[in-house]
Amino acid sequence: MKRLIAILVLLVLVPGCAGLPPREAPPRVNLVNLRPLEMTLFEQRYGLTLRIQNPDRHPIHIQGLSFEVELNGRPFAHGVSDRQVEVPAFGEALLEVEVVSTLFSLVEQIRQLDERAGMPLSYRISGRISSSGSLVSIPFEQKGELGGPAAPVKPD
Repeated sequence: MKRLIAILVLLVLVPGCAGLPPREAPPRVNLVNLRPLEMTLFEQRYGLTLRIQNPDRHPIHIQGLSFEVELNGRPFAHGVSDRQVEVPAFGEALLEVEVVSTLFSLVEQIRQLDERAGMPLSYRISGRISSSGSLVSIPFEQKGELGGPAAPVKPD
């Protein structure tokens, strides 16, 4: 009897999964802005602006996401968001989210300031997007740089 029920469940679920559009390419998630929101001794909160680009022919109906941010090759902050946004096919959308860092990760970043003076801020953001109409979450990972060294000034 249990075997029959398992077979019936599979027969119902498998055709349902076949109707889900396959993802051709993962979304690109770029860090656009990072600003402090609240600072306490043991925890810091930052607001991030993320640009989500969809290189796929199917829209992404984002129900939420979870992610981690590295700065200059070191873990910096993590966050979750239940903000909903639709990223059209071959389009993009901006998403405002919050992240939390610890005193230790902030101290590590401050410690690196002298070593990286004049260099751009490198970042890596990775996580998973929960999408309506999909049983599985969509993974993403993106690396980039913010800012850079100032251009040399020519004397008059």
